[in-house]
Amino acid sequence: MAPAPHQNWYAVALSDEVGADRVTGAAFLSGRLALWRQADGTPVALNARCAHMGADLAVGDVVEGCVRCMFHRFTYGPDGRCTSIPSGERVPSSARQSSFPVQDRFGLVWVFNGEQPPEPPPAIRDYDDADLVVRARRTDVFGVEPWVIIINSFDYQHLRYVHGLTFDFDESTISWAPRRIEYDMVFSMPDGLVVDQRIRVSGTNTVSYVTAGEIDSMGMFTSTPVAGGAQSFYVAATPRDAGGDPEERLELQEHIADELLIDDARAFAGMHFQQGAFVAEDRSIVRYLGYVRDFPTFDPSPLLG
Repeated sequence: MAPAPHQNWYAVALSDEVGADRVTGAAFLSGRLALWRQADGTPVALNARCAHMGADLAVGDVVEGCVRCMFHRFTYGPDGRCTSIPSGERVPSSARQSSFPVQDRFGLVWVFNGEQPPEPPPAIRDYDDADLVVRARRTDVFGVEPWVIIINSFDYQHLRYVHGLTFDFDESTISWAPRRIEYDMVFSMPDGLVVDQRIRVSGTNTVSYVTAGEIDSMGMFTSTPVAGGAQSFYVAATPRDAGGDPEERLELQEHIADELLIDDARAFAGMHFQQGAFVAEDRSIVRYLGYVRDFPTFDPSPLLG
């Protein structure tokens, strides 16, 4: 039996895909979600399999802030309780959909795998959301679990010998907390450009970085388990009041991310992760794998039907 998924915030859709006038379906862990918004813009995430006969609520309608199944028109409120059935009969107590904590952040709709999130969705170090211009998009579906993708943040052999980065890094400066890992790194790229980054790993599926400069630039990679692997999303960000054209800076940040993803997509293709013949330079990977093993889990399968 596969281990239960980690208790992370997972991105399931782009924010502009989820509206108050329609239902959006999204893959989530072992199941599927129905997403929509209440009149005030608050997002809702329910198990998409109708409690009546298992029809997909994501092909239903939004009616007065509730989702209505297209098959027999059972209607569910944002808390997952069935509010009405067309026959007028008493609503069965079992006619209830599981709901999940859900929030918007950085142009993404995030859903938490669990009942009570210990903190908000992942943030970018040293910046308030209101101070940033952001743009989010889907990227690749990788055939590995999200925590495997995050290994790249501690794989200094990969950074040196695949991406061609040059650096002298003291791994004892990494800050390890129960749900967050942070470190600062200065490295030289193959073209000689010196880069100063502040990196944060949130949970086991998200990494963000701030690249210092005359104008800071930021990026965030996050991945969500889906059938066949992990759907990744990328957020490019730039300071709102830095002057110039923020769109140009976002495009540059996305270009840098795309260049990194080329090698990563090749590395993860067909990979079956194992903790194998590690060497001394893998010591931060080994510590990260301990962090992964100790990370809280939650089995959502009873809630996803």
